[in-house]
Amino acid sequence: MPIVEFVTPAGRRLLINARREATSVLVDQALALNYDREGRLTGAWIEGRNFRRSLDNRVIEKQEGPQPGLAYRVRRELAPDEARQFLADVYARVAEYRAALDDPATRAITTASPDDYLAARAALDRILECDLARLERDRETFHIIYKPVSILPPDQYLALVLQATEGCSYNQCAFCGFYRDRKFYVKSPAEFKSHLRDVRAFFGGAIGLRKTIFLADANALIMPQAQLLPLFDAINAEFALHPPGLEDDALKLWEAQHPIHFEGIYSFVDAFTTRRKTAREFSELATRGLRRVYIGLESGDAELLKFLGKPNSPDDVVQLVDHVKAGGVAVGVIILAGAGGEKYAEQHVRHTVEIINRLPLDEKDLIYFSELIDFPRSDYSALARAADIRPLTIGEIEHQMTEMRAGFEFQRREHAPKVSYYDIREFIY
Repeated sequence: MPIVEFVTPAGRRLLINARREATSVLVDQALALNYDREGRLTGAWIEGRNFRRSLDNRVIEKQEGPQPGLAYRVRRELAPDEARQFLADVYARVAEYRAALDDPATRAITTASPDDYLAARAALDRILECDLARLERDRETFHIIYKPVSILPPDQYLALVLQATEGCSYNQCAFCGFYRDRKFYVKSPAEFKSHLRDVRAFFGGAIGLRKTIFLADANALIMPQAQLLPLFDAINAEFALHPPGLEDDALKLWEAQHPIHFEGIYSFVDAFTTRRKTAREFSELATRGLRRVYIGLESGDAELLKFLGKPNSPDDVVQLVDHVKAGGVAVGVIILAGAGGEKYAEQHVRHTVEIINRLPLDEKDLIYFSELIDFPRSDYSALARAADIRPLTIGEIEHQMTEMRAGFEFQRREHAPKVSYYDIREFIY
């Protein structure tokens, strides 16, 4: 893991960290650029502004506000022209730094080996090979391999996405516009194996930056077990996954023997089309690497769920979580903060807390609060206007989340799940 540091003729302090899976470039503690092994930009921190680049060249800007709270956060996607200019500017910076390394006046200030300096130069050369034309070709290849990767849970933003299905089999939730533009499609085993090979080739050496596998899209686990198990077997044949049961020194030894590996498989699951899956079936998936499934509870209030277009009851979620946990798989439960506005606010809080407190959650599980975002292709706005529903303010949504958290009484408080915020506006893949 060579880390080398220089002072350029212009007086800039330049640090290059060329790791096996990624490269970081830090300049004067005011700029940080992060790249994958292939030299593709993944993120940047420039004068207090955070940027993330997707594999199809979209760029999201993230800023925390001057005060705590959701009202002060900035989450915006750069316009296409702005994104191209941003990428061009970052490329020019790296070209400047690379030229400085060959300047006799540049002074090394770390005690690194000659090989480390060569590795740092080679890392910058790889980055410069990823010019705008190369990134545009990558964008075109990405759209051949993938349908849009619409959303992932926050802990899976760095997952390797494998699309066993495309779209959503239900696609009628009033608040969701992620999959309105595509029909639900299930890949055949042959198509899926071809997809795995294409994904591996596309990522190349950058695949080492991905630590988990996410089986997409919205509800890939809807497939009958006999159809699903061969897909899990294909993943295990193509990629090295943590063997179940290995811990501590044995796991470290296995990881050393498999430098490119994944912690497990993760996926969304819904409470209405998957009720047929038993604990035994989830156990079969767990032995093949399934580690956590993410469930859109949205609300514990049956009336609100019906308004949102969800065909299940809260009790269906309880039954599903029981089966998943009994099968040895963790869960991520998603709550839709602000759903139903002022009209449903009180019952949303009360009944959601009741349902969460019935679930056998532990430290392996997650609870996400996801703020209701009214997307243009969703039906929620029209339904809310027709019902004369006043949306909650940002402050009221924060208060609603605080109320729910205060009401959670986990069955094993010392092993409680992690509870955090899930801002879908900041996701790009």
